[in-house]
Amino acid sequence: MMKKITLLFVLALAATTGYTQSLGVKAGATYTTFTGNDTRDYEYRVGYTAGLVLQRHITDLIGVQLEALYTAKGAKTASKSGSNEVEESFRLNYVDVPVLFHVSAGGLFFDLGPQASFIAKASQVREVTSGSTTTSSKTDITDHPYTIDFGYAAGIGYRADNGLGLELRYNGGLKKVDDEGPFAGRERRNAGFGLMLSYFVGR
Repeated sequence: MMKKITLLFVLALAATTGYTQSLGVKAGATYTTFTGNDTRDYEYRVGYTAGLVLQRHITDLIGVQLEALYTAKGAKTASKSGSNEVEESFRLNYVDVPVLFHVSAGGLFFDLGPQASFIAKASQVREVTSGSTTTSSKTDITDHPYTIDFGYAAGIGYRADNGLGLELRYNGGLKKVDDEGPFAGRERRNAGFGLMLSYFVGR
């Protein structure tokens, strides 16, 4: 599926030769969790995202946009065990590759499209607090999530004439996260928001 998405994007770029093309960078904060029938106790966790953007306008109003973003996702849970407070954090780092339909007018813009995400690193961190003492342990779980996750991205923002932009985006997963490990078979999907600054060169 990823090959098909990439091929469609390349064909779209090839078909629009002569129109405005821009290369940019973006970075920001993420606020992510797990959704699904087995995720009642999960809370949001704060992460980050950063990467490159390639945009080509077909007309002044519409265009296509390809991004490659390194994004920290996951979720956390908080509970009590006797007098101890326990927090578990699932930290899943992906390389996100969204292929977006882009609409812009008067500085305002809207993006919508499919996204493929490739797992880069994953860990499970457990922190136990007893009084004023906190002990933590970290387990590598990179092999537990599926290698590729599929979802969608939708965002809205504003870009100034100097190329600087601010956007709010929502990412939703369309498949279960876990391939192996204790959560295999449970319905946990990635979901979250991103608040990002971006800058396009040569606008």
